[in-house]
Amino acid sequence: MKMIFAGCAMLVTVAACSNSFDEPLLTDGPKQVGYEADLGACRALAEGHTEKTLQSGAVTGAVIGGIIGAVDSKDGDRADDALVGAVLGGGVGALEGQSERDEQRRTILIRCMQGRGHRVLA
Repeated sequence: MKMIFAGCAMLVTVAACSNSFDEPLLTDGPKQVGYEADLGACRALAEGHTEKTLQSGAVTGAVIGGIIGAVDSKDGDRADDALVGAVLGGGVGALEGQSERDEQRRTILIRCMQGRGHRVLA
């Protein structure tokens, strides 16, 4: 039961993190001509980033959560505890993978805009 509460707390914590990819860019000075068009093109490039980060995070989290659930079983019902651990671990892993993917996309977006001559700070 403690594992369920701990897993839920972790899910809420990770889910509360903002999606940094959707936040506006911080620029140094006025926006240059073509900024909006370049922003659209760079966002499209960044959004095309692969989904492997999200998928691998969910799979890794499910495996680790299942192992921890089975090992940490106090009442001897290892199969149920492993299943709960796998579900919670998979959820946490997926959220962490999404957060990492959004961070990578934001980095791609910033570098693309800088490569097009815009003074983007973050």
